[in-house]
Amino acid sequence: MNERIKALQERYGRLLTDAESIREQYKGKSDSMKPDELQRFNGLMDEADQVMAQLEAEEKSAKHQKFLNDPVNRKGFFQDKERGGSTRDEREVKELRRVAWLKYAQHGLMGLTESEFKDLSVANPAAGGFLTVDTWLAEMIPMQKEVWAMRRISRTLPPVPVGSVISPAEDTALSDATWTTEILTGATDTVEPFGQRKLTPHSLAKRVLVSRDLMRNPNFDVEAFVRQEMAYKHGLPEEEAFVNGNGVGRPKGILQTTSLPTYTTAAATTLTADDVINWIYSLPATYANARTRILSNRSFIRRCRTLKDGVGNYVWQSGLQSGNPNTILDIPYELSDRVATGLSGTPEVWTSAAVPAVVFDSRFYWIVDALGMEIQRVEELYAATNQVGFIGRKQTDGMLVRAEAAYSLTIQ
Repeated sequence: MNERIKALQERYGRLLTDAESIREQYKGKSDSMKPDELQRFNGLMDEADQVMAQLEAEEKSAKHQKFLNDPVNRKGFFQDKERGGSTRDEREVKELRRVAWLKYAQHGLMGLTESEFKDLSVANPAAGGFLTVDTWLAEMIPMQKEVWAMRRISRTLPPVPVGSVISPAEDTALSDATWTTEILTGATDTVEPFGQRKLTPHSLAKRVLVSRDLMRNPNFDVEAFVRQEMAYKHGLPEEEAFVNGNGVGRPKGILQTTSLPTYTTAAATTLTADDVINWIYSLPATYANARTRILSNRSFIRRCRTLKDGVGNYVWQSGLQSGNPNTILDIPYELSDRVATGLSGTPEVWTSAAVPAVVFDSRFYWIVDALGMEIQRVEELYAATNQVGFIGRKQTDGMLVRAEAAYSLTIQ
């Protein structure tokens, strides 16, 4: 095992042990933590979260290094088409496109041959066409999953052609089958099973500026830089839309789902352990499974860490071993800053009507992207600042296709 990873695991374990030792003093008791102990507990848990993030990054890096260090014949680089691998011709086409893109990034259209231009072009430039990099989407989505919660946990459908429409939503679900005799056919539904909203990828654009001096540096990988910046800058508004989007020209956010079931706390501006328990168990058993997740802000988790039920047991539990997620009532949670904290004032209090969390079966939030990603190189506009601009456009949409698969938490 990598010594760095081992050291991080040991440090993570020590932090959790120290934090748990503080909580154990109050387990089974009705009284709450003293202010200084609560501050120390929160500090230990915040540090543990940072160590866990470092650990995950190190483990991913070690995995990639292992792949690169393995003998080349283990990677399947030279598989025959008959064995399910890519043919040499397919690999050559991808490499030609990659080289053409690098020449375009460095030198613009003047640097491309006619065949290279045809490989990348989706329309005549005079008609407003752009160059498309169809391999970028497959590389950007894994990057986004490492950063953004909804990309990471939701069901991502295979990319579809631009302009495609998918109709998954059940606004009026079909009724259940009925027990009957051999010659009868059961109850008949006359409603349409699919709702008015369709999954149609919407356009999202971002501009990245790169210094010409930097581009002339032979050690600077302009493709990797632009791709990484595009992945992050497209991911931020996508996450916002997947959580809070109104569905008009953008994805429909999970918290904006029509007829989304919600549990309201028993008392105004208050959240108790009983509220959390009742909220979690309001989700139908059909949707309580290994794919169920809680989506919330860090502030909500911080408050839940010290909540105890009627017999003094904490509702929040730490994943003591590496790879095991922290949970609330055995359900893993994902953090997103796009979910409102629900807190205000000093000292912080819960805000009336705030929605700080939602629990849902992640199989039923669907994300669909359009095939390919368009890249336009802009030179003259930034000539005075000695920069080259790259405008990236991709299309995506998302929505919760079954409202009953989620349950939001609302503060009274």
